[in-house]
Formats: sequence, structure tokens, C-alpha cells
Amino acid sequence: MKFSRFAIVLICAAVLSACGQKKIPVDSVSAVADEQIIIQSPVYFADKLPFGGRDLLDYAEQQKQYALFKKYFTAAWKQTKPYKGNLAYFRSYVQVSPEKRGFAENLRRWSDKHYQALAYNAQYETFPSMAKNALIVKDTSLRLAPTDKPYFINPKRPGQAYPFDMFQNSTLRAGAAAKVFHVSYDNAWYYVEAASAGGWVRKEHLAFTDEETENLWKHSADYAAVVKDGSLVKNDAVREAVNLGSVFPLLEESPYGFTVAVPLRGVYGDVRIERCYIAKDRAVKMPVPLKADTVAEYAEQLMGNLYGWGGMYNNRDCSSTLQDLFAPFGIWLPRNSAQQAKAGHRLVLGDISDGEKEERIRVHGIPFQTLIYLPGHIGLYVGQHEGKALMLHNMWGVRINEYGRFVVGKTVITTLYPGEELEGFGSSLMSRVQSLTVVGKE
Repeated sequence: MKFSRFAIVLICAAVLSACGQKKIPVDSVSAVADEQIIIQSPVYFADKLPFGGRDLLDYAEQQKQYALFKKYFTAAWKQTKPYKGNLAYFRSYVQVSPEKRGFAENLRRWSDKHYQALAYNAQYETFPSMAKNALIVKDTSLRLAPTDKPYFINPKRPGQAYPFDMFQNSTLRAGAAAKVFHVSYDNAWYYVEAASAGGWVRKEHLAFTDEETENLWKHSADYAAVVKDGSLVKNDAVREAVNLGSVFPLLEESPYGFTVAVPLRGVYGDVRIERCYIAKDRAVKMPVPLKADTVAEYAEQLMGNLYGWGGMYNNRDCSSTLQDLFAPFGIWLPRNSAQQAKAGHRLVLGDISDGEKEERIRVHGIPFQTLIYLPGHIGLYVGQHEGKALMLHNMWGVRINEYGRFVVGKTVITTLYPGEELEGFGSSLMSRVQSLTVVGKE
């Protein structure tokens, strides 16, 4: 038998009311109550705002942010050596003792045979072996070792098992600038560093640049940002799918679309630039004025998107969701949640009660411009529901008991208490909230 959302809400309400807030068995539900009670539409909440269509940044503020975005966009090409500490960090993943190693895809610890082969392929002893500029030609994973195979800390513990592959560091979008510092022994992987993160990428996912291409990327008069996942950039010979967050030099604009410069990999690994068309409803000329209505419009397509630890499977986690979402507005956000919490005007909440935090979010939070941060997680404040703050976030799950998780695994809009109706509910998100950050403000 199928139930409507309204019926499920009534059932949840009746259970909680009749049983005096009695907890619900975890195995009896397929979603947290917030998903059923709260309308899962950013546009719905933006439409309720009296200022939804108003600019949240004035022209000077937004141009300042856009200048920073363009600076970061090709910043990797200015590097002459890897960032301090990166070699030791990545080497640490192939120099652990057998008894402390993580687990492979067969849920057994990585064996000496396979781990030694991995370390040999990485050639860390000769790192760095080059310093060459490149462009990413296809959305790609940044790995902490030159392999697609996983590294789980402990398959028996939530947060340390699938999907938390510790070799997965981040992702880079097509069109991103990168510096190549090393190559694997089998010549299948390059170690690169970009403005947002570093790691190993598949050779076929990058192309080495020339001066003409670099000047185009650095000094283009305008840039176009993709605003919808799965958008096509195409010409008579090329059809490539690109996603929200990708940025390309803008060559021409027509009433129907944009002509952009798209990098492809040539036969010998050098870049080949194609003039490609992208429809006007799929991209924008940067920067778009920052308005709650527009942020909500771009966020609408992200609802229900699958969770991707470190961008695994080209899905998004909490911080990459925000990074991609704000790119069309010319606002550069760092890659991880702790850094994003510092990327704007920050209000540290300190050691106060959940009620006091709720009040400060209500007073100081600007819907669709304010980030809510707690250690290891971040989301976008989108308004209120019955006096409770609402956050749009891509979350893995809710803590149940000491070690368990009730998996949400997608982008949702919830209060800061998702799952509180479940048996064994652990600490709320609100209890761990540390700060608010207004994006685009100093």
C-alpha cells in the first residue's frame, strides 16, 4: 500500500502525540521525519522571504568577490613546488605498518604484496619529478594514492566503512587549472595540485597547457559558469557533459546561448581547445547577482542528489555542494567545511545552549547567504519552520547510539535536529554547531 506524504506526516504526528514523544524504532522507517514534514524545495522557502529578489551583495562587494574567484581560478599555475606538508601527508598513506593499514575492497587489510606495489607505483622517493601546467578535461577524482581501489579504516564501524574511502580526497571540475608535479611508475596517474585540493588523477583526465591557452584562461574578458548538472557543451565534433560549478572562458554570447572554450586532451597529452556551444538555460555569464531567489533556483536541482564522500562517483558531499552552488555568483569557497566556515563574515556561537543558538541563527542568519558549521559538516541556512532553523545540506546520516548511523545519504532540507524521533538518537546537529558565516562579506 502506498501512502501520500501528507498521510505519513499525520502518522508521524499521531505517533509522537499519542505516545508522549515515544521514540520510533529505526527499522520501521525509511526516512527521518524532517524529510516528510518539511517541504523539500529551496524555491518554496525563498518565495516566503520578503527580500527574495533583492541583491544580497552590492556591486562593489560582488566585484571584489569575483576578483578573488578569478585569482583562485588559475592560482595553481603560479606554484613552483608542492604545498608544504603535502608530500609527507600523501606518503603517510603508503608507509603505514601492516597491522595499522586500512582495509581493501575485500574487507581485509591491504596485504604487503598489494601495498608495496602501490608504494612502488607512486615513486615517492623521486617526488616531485616535474612542474607543468595543465587543465582538467573531465570531472575527476583526486586520490591520495595512484589507485581507484578503496582504503577503509574499519569496515565494522560507521563512518569508517563504505562509502568513506580514505583514498578519496576530492574532485576537480572540467576546466579547472592544475599543476602537475609527479607521475606514477605505470604512467597512468599524475599527482596534481589545484587551488582547492591536491591528489592523484587519471592521466586521461588532464591535458598539458601552452602559453596561448593559459593566457585565455587567465585573461579572458568574461567567464561562463554552468548552472545545471549534465549540461552539454558541444559542436559538430564534440559533445561533453559538464556539471554545476564548471567554469569556462566565455568567447561569444547570443540570445540563445554561449560559445565557450572547452579543453580536451590531444593524442600526445597536450591541450586542444574547442569552441563549444552551451544553451542559455544551462549556463550564465559570471558573476550572477547574489539573490536568495537565484541561489534557491540553482539549489532546487540538487535536492535528493546522492551523497558522495570527497565527491566519490562524481556525487557531492556537504562542502562540494556549497562550493559548486556559489561558483556562478563569482564566490570562491574553499573545498572543506572548516575552511568554508572562515570564508566570509563569521559569528562564533561558543558554548551556549541549543535554544540560544537557535535564536542567534534567527537573528543573524541571512537565508541563502549564511553557512551553518559544525565540525566535519556544513550547510546553507534557508529559513525557519515552526521556529526552528532550516539547513540545506548533503548529509550522510544521523547518529544512532554511540556508533550507529541512520543513513540519509543525499541532499535534504532539515532542522538541526534530524532524526530526533528515532530510538537511540544521539546528539543533535544543533548541539555541535559552532559558527555562522555570511558568504561574500568580510
